[in-house]
Order: sequence, then structure tokens, then C-alpha cells
Amino acid sequence: MTTNKMGTGTAHAKLILIGEHSVVHGQPAIALPVKILKTTVTISSIKYGQYIENNESRRRLDVLGDEFEGVRQLILRLLEKFQSVKLPFSLEVDSNIPLGRGLGASAALATAITRAFYDFFDTELTDKTLLSFANFSENITHGRSSGIDVATVNSDSPLWFIKGQTAEPFDLKLSGHLVIGDSGVHGFTSQAISIVREKLSDNKVKAQEYIENLGSLSKASKDFLMTNKLEEFGQVMNQAHENLSALGVSHPRLDTLVDTALRNGALGAKLTGSGLGGVMVALASNEKDAIHISQKLLKNGAKNTWIYSF
Repeated sequence: MTTNKMGTGTAHAKLILIGEHSVVHGQPAIALPVKILKTTVTISSIKYGQYIENNESRRRLDVLGDEFEGVRQLILRLLEKFQSVKLPFSLEVDSNIPLGRGLGASAALATAITRAFYDFFDTELTDKTLLSFANFSENITHGRSSGIDVATVNSDSPLWFIKGQTAEPFDLKLSGHLVIGDSGVHGFTSQAISIVREKLSDNKVKAQEYIENLGSLSKASKDFLMTNKLEEFGQVMNQAHENLSALGVSHPRLDTLVDTALRNGALGAKLTGSGLGGVMVALASNEKDAIHISQKLLKNGAKNTWIYSF
């Protein structure tokens, strides 16, 4: 094997529009690919060692932190797959997807790594194999996941998703804009999932009601999204945030950003992803309103914002 051999892989971010947490318990959810945020991985063969690097650091594979155990195990499995366990390599990560914000950073990284290895070894990669490797990594990173993140970072279209079933792409007919606001707080998916499980254990009837409400909101949303019913979908977003808050997965900073968006012309606003930090999303009827909401979010604690156009 020549020392200048390389392989690359990319993947974009994702946003759960409606149905987070309830999707883990069998309810439908809707997720969007966010192509303005992406991760690119480049693997290069080197003379010795196994390294992962980004703009901030260069670390050996065997001393990665606990938060990257899913990535480490994925790489080990890929090296085993290609019978190259001792391959000397440098894996460079270039990403503008913020970690721990509910935007699918770990799913995008696992996807990009898998694609890069298959490219490096010049081997055809099927969708089924790609999803299998990426979900393997996600299940270690987050505990048993629904699979929605991996499905969406691999999709060019919005997805209608039910756990255990094939994700269905569908066409949006919505004329508005989404404003994504970063709370600056690192969310932990496994902790959020545990909180919901504890709620189900403490008061199953009430918690199950919130979960089923979220499922019903997802079902109503699909029609609104396909028929350009902006105001109706905005109301759904508000109700979803109330139910997610009742399940215990919101955060004071998220609530502040949601309230800020609603006070400044948003048709609806909610947390997105696992919660306990991470990002929120607000619906604006036009670009001017979206820019105004974005500016107000930044003045009221958001660390960053992005505008998504349908």
C-alpha cells in the first residue's frame, strides 16, 4: 500500500422538526437534512501510528476520550472489516456541525468516517451497510437510538420516520423559514432519554399521554407541511415544546430562546433534538422576520444561529 493513499467521506447535519423522544417509543417523527452544516473526513495512509485530528488537536486512536468511544469502536470495526487492524493512518475531521446540540454531529461523523474508509479501500458501499456501521457507532455514543439521526444525515429529502420501519422521504410545500438557535449548552442524548424513561416509570399514564400527544402532533404536521399551512404548523410547534417540557427535557436557556422567538414574530418555536441544552427552532413566515428573530436570539443568549429555507 502506497503512503499517499487517501479516502474521503462527507455527511450533512439534521434537524428533528417534530417528534423527538416520542420517536424512541414508536411514535412518528419528521426530520430535515440541514445541508449548510456538514462534516468531511479524510483518511491518509502514513508511516506509523493511528491518529484522529481536527483544527484543535491530534490524538492517537487508543487514547480518545470517553465521548468518542462510539467513533473509536466504529474505526476498529472498519479496520477489522478490511483486515487492516494495524493500518497506520491519519483521519482528519473538518466539520461545522456543533457537537452536542441535537444537529446530528455524531451521526454525520460516523457516516463520513464509514464513507471515507470504503473510499480509502476502493470498495462499494451499500446504503444498508452504511446505516449498519453508523447506527453501531450511534448506539454506543447515545445508548440505544431510534436511528432517525443516521437516516436523516444520509437523506437529501425530509423524512417521515417510525422506529423499526423504512424512513419515507416526502416533499415539503412550506414557504416559511426556520431559525435555528444554539443555546450554547451541550446536551446529552443518553441523559435525556433516561429522564423520559424515569418519567414513564414514575407516572406512566401521564408520561405516555405526552408521548402520544407528540405522536399526534407529528401526524398533523405532515399535512400542514405538505399544504403550506404555516400558522397551523406554528401552533403544533408550540404544543410540542409544551409536551417536551412536561417530559423534563427542556432547559432554562432553551425556554428563554423559545420565548424570545415568540415575542419577536415567530409563528411557533420549540426545542429540537434531545434537549437539556442544544438548539431550538423557530418558524418565520418570511426572510425578513427570520433575520429579525435571529438577531433577537443572539441578543438574548444564543451562541449562534442559522436560517433554513424550505
